[in-house]
Amino acid sequence: MKVNVISYEPAGGWVLYDYAERLATHLAPHVRHVELSFEQRPGFDVTFHVNYGKFHEVKATGMHSTLVTHIDTPRKFELVCAQAQGGIWGFCCSEETARRLNELSGTTRFVSFAPPALMPAEPARVSVLVSGRLYPDGRKNQSWVVDFMRRFSPGQVLLRVMGAGWAEWLAPLVAAGYEVQHHDGFDRERYREWLLASTHLLYTGNDEGALSTLDALNHGVTPIVTAQGYHLELAGELLLFATHEQLMAIGTRLENEMQAINAARHRLTDWDGFAARHAAFWREQLRADAAQRRAAQAAAAESSAAPAQAAVPLAA
Repeated sequence: MKVNVISYEPAGGWVLYDYAERLATHLAPHVRHVELSFEQRPGFDVTFHVNYGKFHEVKATGMHSTLVTHIDTPRKFELVCAQAQGGIWGFCCSEETARRLNELSGTTRFVSFAPPALMPAEPARVSVLVSGRLYPDGRKNQSWVVDFMRRFSPGQVLLRVMGAGWAEWLAPLVAAGYEVQHHDGFDRERYREWLLASTHLLYTGNDEGALSTLDALNHGVTPIVTAQGYHLELAGELLLFATHEQLMAIGTRLENEMQAINAARHRLTDWDGFAARHAAFWREQLRADAAQRRAAQAAAAESSAAPAQAAVPLAA
């Protein structure tokens, strides 16, 4: 199947050119040949007009379809109705618009192809700050930090650690592919920068509380902290835990949330799947049109081959 995607905006234009360009790019794996052009051309099985507004005459053979957007004047409505009644498929941006246009035009030529977003987002990930030095007696439960990080896939979490004594604990995470940033000491400016760039503050010690919890709450960063000391008296959104098992459960929940967010973002920007739906629709319609033509030809041939019946005189 050969497809000509027409943009009625110039290269580098605004939304409609970007739409046409992305669709043409992602159609390439799903069709035999695709071109992005600015006019109708012969030799294509399908011509897709982006959008309907400047398509007033069929100048090339094959199936034609249009992107239908913003039917907000009588002239636009009359144009898309005339296109539909002439056999042109209209690809609407919502199920509601397709349904209403089918009802108002008296056709079934409008279908829903809700478009993906034009600006892909970076994958969401948890950004964790740990602030505090370690002690030989293990009072900070640093192994819990390592275990917490391992609840995430390496690409879905960033760990920043400020404080001395962490190097040997962080090395296995780095070796496993986790992104870890470590400052072996305290730097006020870097602490502020890291805190503001974090989604969560993690504190696993049981020595009454961490003042960094207050900083986190004051700047909209969610603390994940032990259920003890003044952590229990603070107002705001905190994720409290008392046991290792509870902390791991928090990690699992955050990992699942990140996966759900990233799955939703993928759906919102899935141009490959969007293009594949176009190709499948066109391919099916071309098959149906070909079958209809064959049936019509067979009926015509059968009709021409049948012997003529003798005229029957009317009774006097």
